[in-house]
Amino acid sequence: MNEVVELIDELHTKERDYLNNYLANAPKWLLEAFQIVRIKKGNAFIHENAYVDTVYILVEGVVKATDYRVQEIAYDYARFYPVEVFGAMEFLMGYEEYKTTLITETDCRFLRVSKDQFAKWMLTDIHAVLEQVKAMSVYLLEQVRKERLFLFLQGADRLFLLFMQIYQKSARHKVCRIRLTRKDLSNSTGLCIKTINRCVKKMEEDGYISREGRTIVIDRDQYQRIKAVVSEKIDEVEV
Repeated sequence: MNEVVELIDELHTKERDYLNNYLANAPKWLLEAFQIVRIKKGNAFIHENAYVDTVYILVEGVVKATDYRVQEIAYDYARFYPVEVFGAMEFLMGYEEYKTTLITETDCRFLRVSKDQFAKWMLTDIHAVLEQVKAMSVYLLEQVRKERLFLFLQGADRLFLLFMQIYQKSARHKVCRIRLTRKDLSNSTGLCIKTINRCVKKMEEDGYISREGRTIVIDRDQYQRIKAVVSEKIDEVEV
């Protein structure tokens, strides 16, 4: 349990406060049951249609949700940042199988616990249930908005929207570093790699983004410019 408490104390303020609130009424046996696990970049740790036996709480790193059902083309339709709980939605909705494939986009750290132990806790802690339902509702609303927006955006506008969303989720000290390959950007936007290359080059030339080697860097001023571009296309940009 001490290792779990120490890990939580190491987190950034926002993540630490969220997790402390989420686990506010957690019993000692649950904290003792958590395992701290590290999963390297590029590993699928949850597979769609696999039996739900484990719940993961993301505390460090980035995870992507990937769909392969359309002509076996990978579509990275969502990214998750700390703190995020995987497996809770399936439990609360009564599903026996995971509903998506989840892959570590960076090296990640998780708190891991069995579904049975997680369920035992949830069934006795209304505060944790309400926090989990709130987080699920926010996620589902964001996904609906994103997919609706993508229907009306083409070319570079999809990339502007993606960069804006990533900045909002992961910027630290008003700077966001995006370490996605051209293939990753293609999978996330539905644009071909040739179009991605052209758009990224143009965005850099126009000063919307900067580069540090292969890393795309967006500072606060650049984010505001990107946000303004998206605002010209849609009314609501905080998605």
